[in-house]
Amino acid sequence: MFIKSIEIQGFKSFAQKTLLTFPSRNITTDRCGIACIVGPNGSGKSNLVDAIRWVLGEQSLKSLRGKKSQDVIFSGSEKKGRLGMSEVKIIIDNTAHLVPIDYDEVIISRKMYRDGESQYLINNSKVRLQDILLLAAKANFGQKSYSIVSQGSIDQVIMANPSDRKEYFDEAVGVKEFQIKRDSSINKLENAWNNLLQIDALLTEISPRLNSLTRQVHRLERRAKIEAELEQTQKKYYGWLNRQLTQQVTDLKPKLQTAEVELAKKDQELKAAQQRLSSLEKQDTSNSKFTELQSRYQKLLEQKNKLREEQLMLEHKIEMAKQRQTIKASPLPILEIIKKLKAIASLQDQISKNIESGKADKIGQIKSDTKDLASLIKDLISQLENPQVKEKVATEIDPSFIKDLEAVKKDLGAMEKQLSGASTDIANFNQDQQKQKGEFFDLQRKISDRQNQYNQQASAVSEIRIEMAKLETRQQSLTQEIKDEVKDSGWLKDYQAEKINEVALHEEIIKQRRQLELIGGVDPQVIDEHKKVKDRHDFLSTQADDLRNSIKSLEKIITDLDEKIQVQFDEAFKNINKEFAKFFNTLFGGGKATLTLIKQDPNEVEEKKPTETDVANPQNPDESLLASPSILDQLQNAEKSISPKRFLKKTTGKVITGIDITATPPGKKVSSVNILSGGERSLTAIALICAIIANNPSPFVILDEVDAALDETNSQRFSKILDELSHKTQFIVITHNRATMQKASILYGVTMGDDGISKLLSLQLEEAAKIVRQ
Repeated sequence: MFIKSIEIQGFKSFAQKTLLTFPSRNITTDRCGIACIVGPNGSGKSNLVDAIRWVLGEQSLKSLRGKKSQDVIFSGSEKKGRLGMSEVKIIIDNTAHLVPIDYDEVIISRKMYRDGESQYLINNSKVRLQDILLLAAKANFGQKSYSIVSQGSIDQVIMANPSDRKEYFDEAVGVKEFQIKRDSSINKLENAWNNLLQIDALLTEISPRLNSLTRQVHRLERRAKIEAELEQTQKKYYGWLNRQLTQQVTDLKPKLQTAEVELAKKDQELKAAQQRLSSLEKQDTSNSKFTELQSRYQKLLEQKNKLREEQLMLEHKIEMAKQRQTIKASPLPILEIIKKLKAIASLQDQISKNIESGKADKIGQIKSDTKDLASLIKDLISQLENPQVKEKVATEIDPSFIKDLEAVKKDLGAMEKQLSGASTDIANFNQDQQKQKGEFFDLQRKISDRQNQYNQQASAVSEIRIEMAKLETRQQSLTQEIKDEVKDSGWLKDYQAEKINEVALHEEIIKQRRQLELIGGVDPQVIDEHKKVKDRHDFLSTQADDLRNSIKSLEKIITDLDEKIQVQFDEAFKNINKEFAKFFNTLFGGGKATLTLIKQDPNEVEEKKPTETDVANPQNPDESLLASPSILDQLQNAEKSISPKRFLKKTTGKVITGIDITATPPGKKVSSVNILSGGERSLTAIALICAIIANNPSPFVILDEVDAALDETNSQRFSKILDELSHKTQFIVITHNRATMQKASILYGVTMGDDGISKLLSLQLEEAAKIVRQ
């Protein structure tokens, strides 16, 4: 894996699009060669290093030699205005798939706008900064590793304190990827633990409420069960009553239809006789007296018929009003029975008197009274056979109906007298004119008979209609009662009613209602609230279990990572120490250099009051995760005295706290690197970096004037070492040193004109050498 090219646009002094292409790995020599970048001071060479560091995720403005994020964008010059965006792309050959993605070429890009918006891209797909850092750590390169050494920072690793130097070595030995995962796991563990504490607090608060709601829901369920049983009982009860009423209405409808047909027939016969009478009147106009009597009688008869119809309508309305006002059943009172019997006896006496009188004009009255007598007897028998009579409520019937009915009856009485007188006049006239008017008299009598028959049939139809109205009213009342009790009457259409014991079933309804009263009212919204609280409780319980499992899983991950880091660190450190001594001897022509681990004594842990955590881990904090109890159990014991992250750092803290460097050039006795000269510190740092590269080579290494402090001899030694290591990694070196340039396979020159923009000039040294030889 190596850098194929770098594309820069708008970054610092590189305002224009600039492309740096580096030679690919030579198959024969298995080397990428050394690329040198040269140029005068201030031309922008170090901006190339900053660009590479920036695109790999550098966040420190100090490391980028800026004060604010917009400083990386070309700020303009006297001849060119400032730009609004900077972009850097680094194209990496990934045919060996050291970068863990399925691409042979990886393009890492970063964009920055003046409004502060920043974008990271991998192969033109937006990613997070964390993704870039993790990818670089897995591929063993990064903006803060030994793979990029900025100008003037070559001896920082030498002059750093032991603990900072330990962080540098973590990346040098290739455990940075595992440490990133470990730190991420620790953060996740802390978040999981804090979330678990919050969830446990919520569960402690919710549980009592859930228990109370559960008890109420059980009461409500028992109430719902009884209500369902009550509904079924009511359906049986009201279904049977509705079936009976429906059957009665069904049986009565054919009778009404037959009576109405017969009434229409009587009406036709009456009209035919009247038409015949009218024709006779037209034939015989000589006797004006007979015509006058007949006309008078006919008018009185029509008025009587109208009054009779009005009487029937009023009686029908009053009966309907009575039916609507009934509310409950009760047997017919004795006094009411006696009253009706007296009315029947009185009407019977009146009929007997009319029969004994033998008058022809009383025949119509006798028939009408006989019909009324039969109706009274039938009504009394019906009420006695069916004692479930409706009692009237206190509400009065519309007094206008009663008043109109009394007026109609009074008019009927007067009309009967007038009609009787008119009939007597006609009879007397007929006796005088019997011989001459025999046919006319017979027709008149026939019309009278037809009229009586019509009136009787009309009364019969009216009675049937009244009975039908009663049944329909009872049906409406029953339907309304069903709606009030069962809340719905639609089920009646398809309900198959069965014969029941009405008394027993009614007692069962009363019993079930009493049970509901004993249970009492429960707010129906309790079910919704219980469901919400239970769902919340179940959700939190599941989350708590998931968090506990996550903590256990993270415990294992952290333990495995600690073991892997320890093993890899120890092995790599031994190799680096060996290579460091070798390269130090090469650069100095002798001398001795060693790396020493600084380990923390467990007895020197920060003193504090004993806690439950101390009891769980009394002596050796680095072994607590590997022994029981688990992290979860220990955290639960220590939750009030220590945070998860602090607990983990205490129990799993590094035993190795720093790395010390001892460098003794030949002929000197030096106990500290701080007293070395600048050149000696640079050589020591170069020896250390080379040792790291030899042990754990980064895919590429960028060195910014690391040889600036070296003399000619040491520069040659340095360039020789670079040449030896070039088969392990790709070197991009910014230098002013001729010895280093001689080892380069490609040379880039950086210049800056009066417009303040850096430009590149490239030279392939191998091709130039061929041209010179020709």
